[in-house]
Amino acid sequence: MGKKVCHFSSVHRVNDVRVFHKECRTLASGGYDVSLVACPADVTAGSGVDVIQLQSGGGRLKRMLTGALKAFQAAKAQKADVYHFHDPELLPYGLLLKKLTGAKVIYDSHECYPDDILSKEWIPLPLRKIVSTSFRCLEDFVVKRLDLVVAATSHIEKRFKPVAKRTVTINNYPLVEEFIQAHSDSVEKDGFCYVGAISQVRGILPLMDSLDFIDPSIKFYLAGTFAGTDIETAVKSHRNWSRVSFFGQVSRKEISDIYGRSFAGIVNFLPAPNHIFSQPNKLFEYMSAGIPVVCSNFELWRSVIESGECGICVDPSEPAAIAGAVNAIHGSPDLWERYSRNGRTLIEEKYSWNREGLKLLASYDEALAQ
Repeated sequence: MGKKVCHFSSVHRVNDVRVFHKECRTLASGGYDVSLVACPADVTAGSGVDVIQLQSGGGRLKRMLTGALKAFQAAKAQKADVYHFHDPELLPYGLLLKKLTGAKVIYDSHECYPDDILSKEWIPLPLRKIVSTSFRCLEDFVVKRLDLVVAATSHIEKRFKPVAKRTVTINNYPLVEEFIQAHSDSVEKDGFCYVGAISQVRGILPLMDSLDFIDPSIKFYLAGTFAGTDIETAVKSHRNWSRVSFFGQVSRKEISDIYGRSFAGIVNFLPAPNHIFSQPNKLFEYMSAGIPVVCSNFELWRSVIESGECGICVDPSEPAAIAGAVNAIHGSPDLWERYSRNGRTLIEEKYSWNREGLKLLASYDEALAQ
């Protein structure tokens, strides 16, 4: 058996797509002895990954305090050669593991957290700049002393290059085989979808308003969890809520089923600091499933969607623009076919996990060689 690796998280579930299905399983297939400490969920048997489920429960503050401590304790008990953690509240524990064990320690930064804090609705607006600056200082202090930062986008890696010993971008691209069934389904595509976290900053209210301009016979499939009770109340009391087919939190199989029934997928994030340079997983999942994309007109997203001719970029705050793109795709079988084919081809040739997994293995080899 190869070197022992422990991934740990106090936020993500043990069946998380990036953490478990992509990173942990890739490392296991590459000969590493892999364990994962994370929050409870059903998980695939026979994956080659030893799964340790943390006790769930409690709100955000409890998770950040006691949940982070429990994740650290369970990870330390694995006596690993490499520790790989996934949450910003685990930064002090990553540094502690480095000091106590001498193991290699890797920080996986899924977001540009200092920017993300600036749009956190649960932090009072006057405090966001202070919290953001303070967190940036903490993050810089810790990563200088770790062995590797794995960044989910090149923008995030750029933020760490001046301070970290070693960085690598491991893009969160789809597993090329996961949505083949959705792409080939003969099920009637009678609606459009949004799958993911549901919040104001992710554009749910303009998206709900866009239904005013879309034929009532076209269905809107919505899946995910609400960011809070206020936005949930606002959405469910919206004049167009009766037109929504709401699924809540769904499994990967259910996501594939939704994609199979959708002729378009929406990603109309509003222009918050952390969104402009992000690469939402759902954008690439839509492409993988052969679904034309309607997304925000950020420069980075246009370079993928418009340049690749696999969807339409719009002002994410304009309901009529969102509806116009949905109607254009629905009303033109030729346009739909071209966007669908181009999106799937781009996934197969450029935006798949296959090559990202090889980069992950190479970065581990390099870190362990030091």
